[in-house]
Amino acid sequence: MKITFYHSVLCPRCLLVGLVLNKLREKYRDLDIARIEVTTSPVESLRQGVRIIPTLMAGGDKLSGIILTPAAVREFVEKAYRSRPTHD
Repeated sequence: MKITFYHSVLCPRCLLVGLVLNKLREKYRDLDIARIEVTTSPVESLRQGVRIIPTLMAGGDKLSGIILTPAAVREFVEKAYRSRPTHD
């Protein structure tokens, strides 16, 4: 399961979201977090519609906001897992 995390090393809110994502890796072992630093990849960020950080993307879903609570991040990851295709 891949989640793209748009962030900045200068953003304290992003740091908190990153910590929550790292904690969720304990539960979701196959969680792949692609970290995109918006200050060094501004064109890619804008192409993806990222206008605010932190932003999480998985599939066609996006979660962004000034304040992303641990519960909101957890819910986003869980929803992404529920909606991913299953392979038999």
